[in-house]
Amino acid sequence: MLLCCMYHHVGADKLSNSLPILEKHFQYIKDNFNVVLPGEPLIEDAVNVCLVFDDASYSFYSYAFPLIKRIGIRVVLAVSTKFIVDSANRVAPHVRLHVAVDEMMLGDTFSKSIPFCSWEELLEISNSGNVKIASHSYSHCNLLQSPDVEAELADSKEILQEKLQKEVDAFVYPYGRFNASIVKHVRKQFKYSFAVGAGDNRSWDGIDGVLFRMYCDDLNDPTSMFSKWNLRKYRVQRYRLFVKKWLMDHAPSVQLAS
Repeated sequence: MLLCCMYHHVGADKLSNSLPILEKHFQYIKDNFNVVLPGEPLIEDAVNVCLVFDDASYSFYSYAFPLIKRIGIRVVLAVSTKFIVDSANRVAPHVRLHVAVDEMMLGDTFSKSIPFCSWEELLEISNSGNVKIASHSYSHCNLLQSPDVEAELADSKEILQEKLQKEVDAFVYPYGRFNASIVKHVRKQFKYSFAVGAGDNRSWDGIDGVLFRMYCDDLNDPTSMFSKWNLRKYRVQRYRLFVKKWLMDHAPSVQLAS
């Protein structure tokens, strides 16, 4: 079994978990499952878990990253490069942490309030050995509505690899949106790609090349999603993921006027 989990922020106004819940959640996963990064060997007849954080908000660096290092687990962090600035020294940490989630990517908020990790912080994160950096596209747009999907993929990958001096071989679909054409473009650039949907992926190929992730923000408790009943349910839900993938493969892209 390969379960992939999706997280965003810590201590924020939405798409978030409290630090105490996240600490118990991560410790439970560390104590009970095999935590893996994309491409690593999976243990047969065991629960393998891959943890993926989207957006690289400053709350990840401030709260989640220290916790990850202390507990000794490893995660994937997906970055949209448009919103990353070189240094955040000019903005106080409390300002960066208290930008509303819905405002983070609006206008020049990313450069004024710096609610995302800086390149300095991402370099520290990447060099820690606890975090694998993934692309989350260049501008975090819905790729079904993008006039240039290839640029969204290639520009993000090029910038990340130049800034961090590490190979970037994983991609996280913004908003979990794709179709068959977009998947084809992604697979030219990346070995692994992540979308949204609860279920057992079984292998790193996921469901026809897409790994589906369970929603793990706003947890009411740290462990119930891994109950014996839910683990059995995830195996059954694998078959529903094939249907979900087929439907998304046939989602139309927006045709822009020339």
